[in-house]
Amino acid sequence: MVEAHTHKRADIQGLRGIAVLAVVLFHVSHSALPGGFAGVDIFFVISGYLITQILLRDMEAGVFRLRDFYQRRVRRLFPALFTVLAFTLIAGLIILPPKLLNELVYTQFFTTLFLSNFAFARLADYFDTASSLKPLLHTWSLGVEEQFYLVFPILLFALYRFVRRFLWPALAGLALLSVIAAQVTSRPEAAFYLPTTRAFELLLGALAFWMQGHVIFSDKIKRLASLLGVSVLIASLIFLNDHIRFPGLWALPPCLGTALLLLTADGWGNKLTVAPPLVWTGDISYSLYLWHWPVLVFARIIFGETIWIALPVVIAAFGLAALSRRWIEQPFLEKRPRRLWWLAGGAMAVSIVSALLVFGARGLPQRFNAAEQAAFAATDDFSPDRKRCHIAQNSRRDYRDTCVLGGAAPSVVVWGDSEGVELAKALADQGLAVRQITASACPPSVGFTIAYNRACRAHNADMLLHLKSDPDIRTVLLVANYRRYDSENNAAMMGGLELSALDLQAAGKSVVLLYPMPVYDFDPPSQTGLAMRLGRDPSQVGMSRAQFDRENGQTIAVLDDFARSHGLAVLRPSDALCDAQRCHVYDPAAGVLYFNGQHLSMAGARLVTTKVPLPHAE
Repeated sequence: MVEAHTHKRADIQGLRGIAVLAVVLFHVSHSALPGGFAGVDIFFVISGYLITQILLRDMEAGVFRLRDFYQRRVRRLFPALFTVLAFTLIAGLIILPPKLLNELVYTQFFTTLFLSNFAFARLADYFDTASSLKPLLHTWSLGVEEQFYLVFPILLFALYRFVRRFLWPALAGLALLSVIAAQVTSRPEAAFYLPTTRAFELLLGALAFWMQGHVIFSDKIKRLASLLGVSVLIASLIFLNDHIRFPGLWALPPCLGTALLLLTADGWGNKLTVAPPLVWTGDISYSLYLWHWPVLVFARIIFGETIWIALPVVIAAFGLAALSRRWIEQPFLEKRPRRLWWLAGGAMAVSIVSALLVFGARGLPQRFNAAEQAAFAATDDFSPDRKRCHIAQNSRRDYRDTCVLGGAAPSVVVWGDSEGVELAKALADQGLAVRQITASACPPSVGFTIAYNRACRAHNADMLLHLKSDPDIRTVLLVANYRRYDSENNAAMMGGLELSALDLQAAGKSVVLLYPMPVYDFDPPSQTGLAMRLGRDPSQVGMSRAQFDRENGQTIAVLDDFARSHGLAVLRPSDALCDAQRCHVYDPAAGVLYFNGQHLSMAGARLVTTKVPLPHAE
């Protein structure tokens, strides 16, 4: 998102336009452009290219000054960023429940210091449902860029000054180490957010600038390379998706496609990127990137996640971006304000102090009445044993080390993914001795391989072996968030689940199949509390029964046939959570039934297990 002080290339502005449109479309709906998140990678490559161009030209002219470089960065980044931070905090004070407001100011603190990527690496996966409630999530990329800007000019100057002939081999070597680190790291969220595993993208831009001055292309090669670049770039945005390991090797196609377009400059592919709408969008890309996400988040919190809300909000974001570009960005870029460092330091200080005050006040819960606070508090109504007993994604645990709840000799097992955690605790609270075997993103489907949980297949094989041979176990409840695996090989997942059930039944166990439960793309505690705040009926928050049946009808039909054919018991959460017209996230007698969009709260789990008791549980 850097802007050169030299003449702008229209094709680069068009590339920026493509990048920001890809990100916006992805944020509107993951299915709209599955690989749209790679728009950020396009920005990184462009930034590496332009920063290297600026720095080397200044070094070769003998006018390089680190202070001047950082002044340009401050003038470029600070005005729009701190305007959006102020807007986000004010909107958060009006809209957000205490827990989400506390998280907002926590991330605002680190955003102000350009360290939000580290904060988000600890908070959540970029692609999970909860990410849609983080108004500053998108600032992680600014953190990566600024950390690069802190280190790269010094490194480049040292290489240029002392070992110039090794400058480009050194940068190429660092890029190679970075992509290897991104590919092999055991923590996908760290690879996504951290500068060490993103550096290769910016360094590819730097290497593209070097190649432009040292490699001569014929006109024919340039035209073909340009077409290849734009083709690879567009294919990446269409065919990448949020279930692959990213970044790493899968980040190379969009990055190399961008690098080819930067190299060729005026090839056939570049001519496609200079369309006036793309160039104009590229001109406002920084402000559009900053504004679109928080306004989307706040709209979704108030109105729920629907395309009919997202579209007008995105149109409004374009308007805000155009105004921001004209009245906030340009005045600072065209003029050099006096006392720039004082202004920058003051903005940072105000942002940090505001964040600390709100955080210290625990999100200011006194903004809401008791009923609203009780609804918001459902975000914490999960199993107290979740952290201790639930197995993290890509992790394994021995059978004997899985948790036993409610008694020393469990006869009931809840085996499945994270949807089973609260069900296990609710059953234990009813006086049953329960063994909890739950692992994130790992349905109880023997033989099933899931791309983003490499430990799942071995985990399931081991658990099935022990469950069959454990003489104390009489009943096994199989739990899966079926909607989560729609994008995987769903037939293989269902086939593996059926094999698990038949194996357990052959071993003399009573098998109970948990049917699909309603899951949501919004945060039920927030939506319930806000409905109360706005005078709406909280029991109407949820989805229509017709939508639930439409989304889950095929899975239910398969389970019905299987259960009927083999005499298996079933547990239908929809019997407790839905009526003929609607599936609810709030029950006046029980409270909020979910602690987030994908998981029942303890109140919801008690409702499900009480109204639809498990058979054969002793």
